[in-house]
Order: sequence, then C-alpha cells, then structure tokens
Amino acid sequence: MRTHPQLAIRTATPADQQTVSELLAEAFLHGDLADWLIPHLDTRARIYPHYFALHVEHALTHGQVEMTADATAVAIWYPIDAGPLPELPDYPQRLADITGRFHQRFATLEQTMHDHHPCDQPHHYLAFLAVHPDQQRHGLGGTLLQHHHARLDATGTAAHLEATGVRNRRLYARHGYLPRPTFSLSDGPALYPMQRTPRS
Repeated sequence: MRTHPQLAIRTATPADQQTVSELLAEAFLHGDLADWLIPHLDTRARIYPHYFALHVEHALTHGQVEMTADATAVAIWYPIDAGPLPELPDYPQRLADITGRFHQRFATLEQTMHDHHPCDQPHHYLAFLAVHPDQQRHGLGGTLLQHHHARLDATGTAAHLEATGVRNRRLYARHGYLPRPTFSLSDGPALYPMQRTPRS
C-alpha cells in the first residue's frame, strides 16, 4: 500500500476555494459517474468547476477540507452526529442554475445518496477524495486517508463513503473499509457504500 507519510497536509481555507474546486473538477471529469451526469465532455468541463465550487463552499463552512500543501490532492469530510447537515442558502436553486438541463441527474444523485446514508451511529463521511490526474496512482489519496484515519482511530469514530467503481473499492478496501449493501441510481450506475470501524 503506497503512501507518503511525510507528505505535508493542511486544512483548506476560504482562500483555497477556487483551487480546490478546479482540482475536483479535473479529477472527476472522466469519473465513473461523469457520463451519466453530463454525457457531453465539453459541457461537463464547463459545468463541473461551478458545481464543485458549490460543494467546496459548503464543506468549508460545515465540513473538513484537507489537502496536500501543493494542492494536488484533497479530501472532504463531514462529521455526522445527529440530523442532517445544514444546507447553503438557496442551495436547490443554485444547483439548478449551475447544472441547467442536467439538474435532474444531479438532484437524483444527491437525494439517492441521502436516502441510503446510515444514521445509526456517529461517523465521518468522506464526500470527496480527489487527486489531480497527473498525480494519480502515486499514493496521495491513500496518504490523505491515513492522515484522517489517525484522528478517527484516536477518537473511536467510524467512517463512511460511497465508492463509484472497482478501482475505488479496491483503494478503500486496502484502508480498512468493508462493503455495505449496494444501491443504484435511477436508470444509472451503481454506488458501493463502504464503512470503516476505528482501530484501537
């Protein structure tokens, strides 16, 4: 399992919002859900930065955004305890404005994930783990996972995520995640929930 224990990792600030948004857009441009969300690559490349900027804005307020010092990889976590996270003001309308005629796909994705999210115990939810395409397969994602897992283990906190494909599932399995029941998007691909119990 390749990682970089000495890699500098820091917490993102509002000044990093554009950088992190662009990193997410580039990392997921050809992701497992990309063709289903927006079939046309040029349109996807235009919409994605604005879509991810909305999520980064939310994460900087309500979550934890951890990134490598050189901004080549980022992980967005949400501590989940009781009840849903607060939404950004006017979020549904802002999402619709950004995604346009593809809005229903994005809304379906988010609602389906929400409906299947476990609420039976406090945990940290990994919403996004992204590595710049030029730096993938070099252990950066694994290093970000280990960095956060050390904190979770120290506090006895579980972690939850949804993998989007075989490659992602293998990565998370190597870091202690076990599968939960799979679910599918309406007329779309499957998602693979996984959960990690804290280690003593």
